[in-house]
Amino acid sequence: MADVAAMLARTMDLALVGGGDSTLLFWMQQVLSCLPEPPVSTAARLSRGVAARPPDGADRLSSLPVAVLREIVSRLPAKDAARTAALSRRWRRVWSTTPLVLVDAHLAARRAEGGALRRRDPDPRQVTAFPPRDDLTAAVSAVLAAHPGPFRCVYLTGSPMEAHRADIARWFQLLAAKGVEELVFVNRVRSIKADGDLLLPDTLFSCTSLTKLYIGFWCFPDTAALPRAVAFPYLREIGLCFLLMKERDLAFLLDRCPVLEKLRIVGGRWPVCIRVHSRSLRCVEICMAIVPEITVVHSSLLERLLLWAAWGDGTLTSMTAKVKIGHAPKLRFLGMLMPGMHELEIGNTIIKAGTKAGPNTTVPSVQMLAIEVKLGNRVQARMVPSFLSCFPNIETLYVQSHNDNSKFGPQSTGTGKVTLKFWKEAGTIECVQRRIKKVVLREFHGTRSELDFLKFIAEHAQVLEKMVIYMTHGYSPSDQVGTKLRTFMASSKWANACCELMVFQSPFRQEGTPWCYIRAFDLTNQDPFDASKCPEGKCMS
Repeated sequence: MADVAAMLARTMDLALVGGGDSTLLFWMQQVLSCLPEPPVSTAARLSRGVAARPPDGADRLSSLPVAVLREIVSRLPAKDAARTAALSRRWRRVWSTTPLVLVDAHLAARRAEGGALRRRDPDPRQVTAFPPRDDLTAAVSAVLAAHPGPFRCVYLTGSPMEAHRADIARWFQLLAAKGVEELVFVNRVRSIKADGDLLLPDTLFSCTSLTKLYIGFWCFPDTAALPRAVAFPYLREIGLCFLLMKERDLAFLLDRCPVLEKLRIVGGRWPVCIRVHSRSLRCVEICMAIVPEITVVHSSLLERLLLWAAWGDGTLTSMTAKVKIGHAPKLRFLGMLMPGMHELEIGNTIIKAGTKAGPNTTVPSVQMLAIEVKLGNRVQARMVPSFLSCFPNIETLYVQSHNDNSKFGPQSTGTGKVTLKFWKEAGTIECVQRRIKKVVLREFHGTRSELDFLKFIAEHAQVLEKMVIYMTHGYSPSDQVGTKLRTFMASSKWANACCELMVFQSPFRQEGTPWCYIRAFDLTNQDPFDASKCPEGKCMS
């Protein structure tokens, strides 16, 4: 996490001087990783029974109802869908009236850099998907012009657009005229200094048929000159990825999305405060961004407020961000919060060490909380009881344990060790005593402060059913540290003798706070903080 914070701090400096090419690969991979999966794939295969040619050679497929044929064509990549038009006049009419899916990666040359034939078209969410010499703007322009629309999805991640400003304007005219429903448009910049400030045309607001929108590596248009009546009346999901965007433009955009349910912000070129005031938003995910203040003003349907490496502006020890929670009666999932780095405010009360729980300082709807903390750092640890007291109905608690010697976050002031006595003196914590059923501690380093915290939970959590511990990299459940952990916890007087202790080796690729963009943003997934089940390649840490 310290590495991520350093990268964020560096990004702000680089944005000011116009540089940052050395970090471009990192940010490009982050942006591409958070994109939704394209709705069609060239890797799909027919079953052997379906693909087999009938003995009599008869074409029974073409005799299917037109509605069925359109459904078939709509599930094909653009090149394959276009080829069906050559089969017959009937197929030509089907193709021209079917909502098309255009993924630029599927238009790429099938030969890789070395000249070898690729087995399949590249994944547009991978940095290496497009050889440097590939320029797909001409192919994209041809498809957009040829098909009368509508376009079910247009997924563009493969073209550096600096040299194609005229194409951008033309594309948005076509997309608006042909009723695009889902749009992913990432400018594949080759230099932040050279083309990272490319202005996204304000004709974007003409695409009023959009239901899903992801844009990345653009300068967002100035909304001051736009008519007040512009809106995205059907937009339900939006991803704003590494944009140069002003606070007023973000507020304008969110205000023009009356049915928006999911907001994702990944990266950013400038600090932006975020105000959530919506009757429709259900999920807000903010990752790797400089966000000095996040305010939930009035959001009657908000269920998830998810923060990963979302800090304020400043140095590694003082990147404080304010998190204000007003009216959010359905908020169930909250985190990752770092005591001492996130200043929590509930209602009009700033939560401090020793703040007592009361009607005006609690959010009773929250059932799952995730925090990251240096348990041996007294500055951070003394805030943990106050944070927990604000959420009396937590059933699942995630604790990301940071190395006490980390240079990220508030540093220890030498005011004493964090021992079992420290936790007992914190007094009764409602959620620990009566609500928490599952505790997950990740990155266990084997320190005494971690052991004392776990023992405190074990001896006070009366309804605790599972305590899950993931060792940090370099340790395993069977080594000396793992054995010490089991022995220590066995000596505890568990409040619930039936609680199950589970110790695992780290499933993550590297040390740090793991995050899965895809699972966290999936409203059907009932544990947005569980990154151990990420799809391959989508787990960030």
